[in-house]
Amino acid sequence: MKTRVLFIITILIFSFPALTYKNGAPAGKTGSPKSNNNTCFNGYCHGGPSTSLETIVISSDIPSDGFMPNTNYTITVTSKDNGTGASKMGFQSSIEAIGQHQGILSSVSGVTQIKSTDYITHTSGSNTPSSGNKSWNFIWNSSSSPDSVTLYTAGIFANGNSAPSGDVLLLNSHVLRKNTLNIDESRTNQMSVFPNPAKKYVNISTQNNNGVGSLFIYNSIGKTVYKTTWKSSDQDGKIIDISSLSSGFYNIYIVFKDGSTIKEQLSVLN
Repeated sequence: MKTRVLFIITILIFSFPALTYKNGAPAGKTGSPKSNNNTCFNGYCHGGPSTSLETIVISSDIPSDGFMPNTNYTITVTSKDNGTGASKMGFQSSIEAIGQHQGILSSVSGVTQIKSTDYITHTSGSNTPSSGNKSWNFIWNSSSSPDSVTLYTAGIFANGNSAPSGDVLLLNSHVLRKNTLNIDESRTNQMSVFPNPAKKYVNISTQNNNGVGSLFIYNSIGKTVYKTTWKSSDQDGKIIDISSLSSGFYNIYIVFKDGSTIKEQLSVLN
């Protein structure tokens, strides 16, 4: 009897990866900052050779001059095996910037599904390619997203053996930019940074009182180099120690809990 019980448990464990892949990736597997760089490539879900000819193409109906606030856009993720013969394909995407998810994702019935609000993935009926290609559509509402956001996508090219082996993982990141030509000038110059350029310390104040939020400083390649909370009382001035920053240009963002964002550039001369 003990041997039979152990045998049944073993079957359940080794069947789980196939079911997980078929029904869409669990949340937080895009390889993005908010995913903590996690993907479905691990010992119990997928694993296999390095990418060879596989590609992921991102397209959308966002105009060439950028997205507008609070507007719905259709985004398409297309995986291509380019002759490698993948029998199953899946994906997961998230849209992120300044340390948080951006906008609102909506699924397309039968094609995509939402996982934990901020991740979009395939469905159980949309993982079979045709002629080596598979496309998925979803809707993104830009809401009050900042000027630049990144679409992170992890794609799986699977051999269909219902086991965590022989599959290929491909990561893709695609920048989406806001149309800044028609921004209301009343929203500019809402942050004061003094002195600028600065060396050891900088005083940051705002002209609006949107309440609490977070302050981020990003370097020229978009990496977070400083983060702190922002309180209503900080409106009149918050002193930041920048002595650890190298000389160069940085972007300061204040992201309020109501979704609004203001930014300013900082020049450091350390």
